[in-house]
Amino acid sequence: MRKFFLAAAVAAAALLGSAARSDAAFTVQVYDDGVLQGGILVIPLGANSILFGGTTTHFSIANGSALSNNPGTQGGSNLGLSGTGGQVTTLFGATGGNHTLRIVVSQDGFTAPTGSPLTLSASGGGSIAMVNNNNNDPSSLGVSSAFQAFLDNTNTLFGQPGPGATPLQTASASLTTPGTAPLVYSPAVAANPNVPGGTPFALTSNLFFDVTLSPNSGQDSFNSSFSVTAVVPAPAGLVLALTGLPVLGIGGWIRRRRQTA
Repeated sequence: MRKFFLAAAVAAAALLGSAARSDAAFTVQVYDDGVLQGGILVIPLGANSILFGGTTTHFSIANGSALSNNPGTQGGSNLGLSGTGGQVTTLFGATGGNHTLRIVVSQDGFTAPTGSPLTLSASGGGSIAMVNNNNNDPSSLGVSSAFQAFLDNTNTLFGQPGPGATPLQTASASLTTPGTAPLVYSPAVAANPNVPGGTPFALTSNLFFDVTLSPNSGQDSFNSSFSVTAVVPAPAGLVLALTGLPVLGIGGWIRRRRQTA
């Protein structure tokens, strides 16, 4: 009998190990003034980590990164994406003007464990910086930014925000002299998307930037980080066990009091 249980445990471990990771796509899209850019290099570092960077029409991106803890199967840990849009440098300081940048990080192949609905929380933060432009011309740097993350029940990479999206978080900052200023987004918010247990889904984070420069502003820069987490509820049995502990403690205290009396 002992050999039977040992063999069963080994077989179960082998089965779980073989299903520990399903194929999932993990990548980045970058839009400049609403146009998808082809000059962004994405470097995978394993299944759940990527680096990205490159040059668009009006911006340069360096040191972008993203990381997930997507196991590809049901599990008890929270599922999420985190990362940074990298160090973004403007390329239109000499002429000035207004241009937009959108950085989208997405991964599919997440699987909802039993115990849905999941709770989706998201947050972001960053800063802007103006360099010394070495001239006497008036200059200014203004950035308005927004961040939104969502869970796509159809497991579609780069799907669009729907009922399971966290509300849009916004931030803005401006400078008229060389220096830095923070980009403070709205507080972290939560959604409550309903994903049945065992259902694959995708997580996507969107960073939006609207940048205005006066002429001769130099190569100013900004950065922003993000985090989105699908919070996995505790198994029902564990919740009942934890809620039962105080009752058991009270029962033991009553018995001890009776024995003392």
